[in-house]
Amino acid sequence: MKDVIHIIGHKNPDTDSIVSSIAYAELKRTLGINAIACRIGDLNTETDFVLKKFKVAEPVYIQTAKCKLYDIPFDEAVTVSKDCTIKEAWDRINRTKNRALYVVDKEEKLLGVVSISDITSILMNERSTNKVLMKKTPVDNIRKVLKGEFLYEAPSYRTNGNVHILASKKSFEDADEYKDSIVVMSDDLELQKKVICSHAACLILVNVDIVSGNILRLAKEYGCTIIKTVQDMLWIARNIYKAPNVELIMERKIIAFHNHAYIGDVYTKMSKTRYRSYPVLNNQGKVLGAISRYHLLNYKKKKFILLDHNEGSQSIDDLNEGEVMEIIDHHRIGDIETSSPIRFRNEIIGSTCTIISKIYKENGIVPQPEIAAILCCAIISDTMNFNSPTTTAVDRAIAAELADIAGIHLPEIAKEMFSAVATLKGRSLSEILYNDFKEYNIEGKRIAIGQINIAEEEEVREIKEDFIDYMHKINEINKFDLLMMCFTNVEGTGSNLVFIGHLSWMVDEVFKDDIMDDMYFVDSVISRKKQIIPALSKAFQNL
Repeated sequence: MKDVIHIIGHKNPDTDSIVSSIAYAELKRTLGINAIACRIGDLNTETDFVLKKFKVAEPVYIQTAKCKLYDIPFDEAVTVSKDCTIKEAWDRINRTKNRALYVVDKEEKLLGVVSISDITSILMNERSTNKVLMKKTPVDNIRKVLKGEFLYEAPSYRTNGNVHILASKKSFEDADEYKDSIVVMSDDLELQKKVICSHAACLILVNVDIVSGNILRLAKEYGCTIIKTVQDMLWIARNIYKAPNVELIMERKIIAFHNHAYIGDVYTKMSKTRYRSYPVLNNQGKVLGAISRYHLLNYKKKKFILLDHNEGSQSIDDLNEGEVMEIIDHHRIGDIETSSPIRFRNEIIGSTCTIISKIYKENGIVPQPEIAAILCCAIISDTMNFNSPTTTAVDRAIAAELADIAGIHLPEIAKEMFSAVATLKGRSLSEILYNDFKEYNIEGKRIAIGQINIAEEEEVREIKEDFIDYMHKINEINKFDLLMMCFTNVEGTGSNLVFIGHLSWMVDEVFKDDIMDDMYFVDSVISRKKQIIPALSKAFQNL
């Protein structure tokens, strides 16, 4: 696997999460580090608007920290056609690392596997087995393997698969023994005539300089193929049974793995079988390589940098199977553990993108105008246009600097961004709930809070009844102790809260002094991190 670092934000990502990943990956690449911006959820409407406006590509979607076969290096596949001889296969297999050949068709799709043990078992087998193979072997295979030449090739080759080696006249037995057989012999004119007249299928001549015209005419008359070779009889005896095609001996019941299979699943299946190596295939069944237990025991885990979160419930699935290299965040310290020390940067600030922008400055690097523009938008988004209680003077100063680099005007871009996306119209209930959705574990209680910006409270009133029904359906599956949705006013004056769960009474208790109307508008409450989560945490501690 290429030593690449995946930079990710949290699940159900907001603009700050996505943009910080894009900008930090760009910075890492500028510093010579192989990094890629990734996302573990769909873009919300606001983020989509921002990226499209400034023509910035969205991060790559990844689902899990688990490695798949395509993430790790494996051996090159050594492939042969089904017409390859056992001799050719033997010569090639002794030069391969994994001692296996993959038999493929013209489109390189897997047909079978030939291992070194498959070949040795054939060569050491009893004569009856080799006879069956030789019966199905094309005569040209015999010529190639014996490094011979045709003196005469019968139009119709037929053989029973028997191979006889005649060292002298005394070796000649009953003529019927040689009918349809393959006969190896030396320069003995009388014996050659006897073999041909016995209706032999193929005559292999060893150490013969000249073959008489009478012998050739007799071969044509009886339909006997004649092959001449410079090899000696001992060499021929050792190699002639390597002439069959590998198609005849290949294993057709194959254990193969798709390149999208997870490493853990592959290892489990592999541990229950005995093979030395296994083919790796793509979607079309084409052989990509060979994998063995060694590769699975020595692969490098995927590397991650986590941005805008540091809690396991908000991060990528199966994070424990990856390696966390770094965390940059502006939220409370969560529950993610690492096996070794890492760089952890956590600041009391309004946006992760503000921290990323500071790191650019610390490295003496000015972001490209389009990167500066999306960083600016993310800071505006996460600070509710600098109205959130999480906003700091640093956020404002950094945003102003970024606006100068990008050539944009802060009030104008904020108005354009919020006007384009601060509506519930045209969105499904799922899109609304998961627009910016985070899970928390507070005093052992599972809390989930979604948030979305709105311009008109009336839009909430229109969907509220259906939305609550939808939340109940979601909670039947997830079993949150408290599930809340914050419809936050784009002007930063407060939020309409909708909530369910057996601990929903806690919300009434915590915000009873701030409720303004029947739509549960909570005055000045716009931040989960700074206002809602701390208030709920304190209440839960007093339970």
